Amino acid sequence: NFGKTIESCVKILIQSRPIGVYPEGSKNLLILGNGPSLNEVLTNKQYFLENKDLMAVNKASTSDYYEQIRPKYYLLMDPLFFQKGKIMETTIQSMVDKTTWTMDLFVPIKARKKKLWQSLIRKNKNITIRWFNSTPVEGFQSFAFSCYKKGWGMPRPRNVLIPCMMVGLHMNYSKIYLAGAENSWLKEIWVDDDNLVNMDLAHFYDKKSTERNVSPLRLHQILESMVIAFKSYHSVEKFSRSLGKEIINTTEGSFIDAFKREKI
Repeated sequence: NFGKTIESCVKILIQSRPIGVYPEGSKNLLILGNGPSLNEVLTNKQYFLENKDLMAVNKASTSDYYEQIRPKYYLLMDPLFFQKGKIMETTIQSMVDKTTWTMDLFVPIKARKKKLWQSLIRKNKNITIRWFNSTPVEGFQSFAFSCYKKGWGMPRPRNVLIPCMMVGLHMNYSKIYLAGAENSWLKEIWVDDDNLVNMDLAHFYDKKSTERNVSPLRLHQILESMVIAFKSYHSVEKFSRSLGKEIINTTEGSFIDAFKREKI
């Protein structure tokens, strides 16, 4: 813990920057993950979205539901969303073209160095860019929680849901709900006869049932990444309880074992 605390201090000094003032949450927050179960919520359980502030992630702007749900917040984490290429152009351009309501877009502070995506976003006056520090902070719990409160960093953000929840806690939401948060990657991974790791990843916005990806990583590397994500969920849960807040996972079949479960 001592070594991790010192390492985190160095990372904060190098990577973290002032992020400004966040809006203050008034209702409960519902984070809409990209898992396929979100289709059921958006199609047959729309009442669950009522009286909640909604946060969308990743490629949600390219979905048919985007203009229907009109999220108050949107969060991007993966560096691919800020680098010139098809993923950035389709996601950002869809957001710019479709967003006719007031929305806050949260992005990691390190994305400030990339100018192209910012120039696209600023074509739409309805979207306000807000920053967060994605600096991974570990070590003694009291030290880590203090850094989380100040917005200097967060548990290792290996999955987009982690910064979503931390931003929500920073905005002082007392209850944060998760939907479409399966994280059931373990049953979606297989190794073929060429020793290549295949991942059948399903998202609520997919036109096809699944998206097959051949990973450049080895199986042990993928599993290590999953361990980091699931461990970070438990850190977020402990931090939320220290604030007197509650995170509730409504996703049926979710592999996340950190948060309280409720069925819609």
